[in-house]
Amino acid sequence: MIERIAQTMTTLVEAQMSGQGFTYMLAFYVSAMLIERALYLFQDRHKWNEADARANILNGVVSAGFDALIGAVLFVTVYLLLFENLRLFTIPLVWWGWVLAFVLNDLAYYFDHRIAHRTGLFWAVHHTHHSSNEMNLLVAQRGNVFALGGLMQPAYLVLALLGLPLAMLVTAKFFGNLWGIFNHTRLVDRMGPLEHVLATPSNHRVHHGSDAKYLDRNYGQVLILWDRMFGTYQREEEEPHYGLVEPLRSYHIWAIQTSGVAWLIGRMRNAPNWRDRLRYLWKPPGWSHDGRHATSETIRDASGISLHPDRTVDTGQRHPV
Repeated sequence: MIERIAQTMTTLVEAQMSGQGFTYMLAFYVSAMLIERALYLFQDRHKWNEADARANILNGVVSAGFDALIGAVLFVTVYLLLFENLRLFTIPLVWWGWVLAFVLNDLAYYFDHRIAHRTGLFWAVHHTHHSSNEMNLLVAQRGNVFALGGLMQPAYLVLALLGLPLAMLVTAKFFGNLWGIFNHTRLVDRMGPLEHVLATPSNHRVHHGSDAKYLDRNYGQVLILWDRMFGTYQREEEEPHYGLVEPLRSYHIWAIQTSGVAWLIGRMRNAPNWRDRLRYLWKPPGWSHDGRHATSETIRDASGISLHPDRTVDTGQRHPV
């Protein structure tokens, strides 16, 4: 049994490193999307937005194409440089190494995702992913070319320093991304006890909500345990309103890709000095040099929301463009 699992993992690693992982991911994604689209025909609760779906597909083609040509090469180059020259340990290709790889991958995702919501520079890029006012599997395609294949995810580079081989990281990310696609749906209700452990569709719908109590919650990709451990968990009480605090009303690829960057540049231009302009790069997106902050905390306070004991205030928020 152990030998069979080891052989399977070896095959998966070889497939990932030869580029076949993208083919498998694409096949899974297209199949899942077509199934979800078909299911929409047999229910009346949710409506399908064709314009948003087309925008997501085009955005996915653009961002994936850019990653394939430039972003992935940059990330792999930097990762290997760190791994070969600065790693502190070496995680072996054994069963416990694989368990550690999957845990480290998910933990890195959590911290990178949280950073993306709590710093202006990273939010300007991640903004694209939250710009859809819908919630379906195609929304997972809203990536941004400025992510540079993962260089805007610094926690993943820490894994190189910890000695996680690139092949193991890529394989762990492959499975994490499969689950990350699945949890972008409205058609799966709560999943019983799994809600306490996994980043289920219900938990991830919260993350895409623009309602005050849902802002900047549930960062996990596969496990929701990190959110419970670090005080960012919020259960779904009613279906969220999806998108940005002030929605992006455009289906044009240019607006989807650049509206976050345009927001950041606009904020920096309004600052009276360079000190404040630079602070917009690392302060939470709702921070303002004039003291008129619009962070998650101030939005919740203004809404008069009384937080549940397992909800803790976070300072970042999906700031309007």
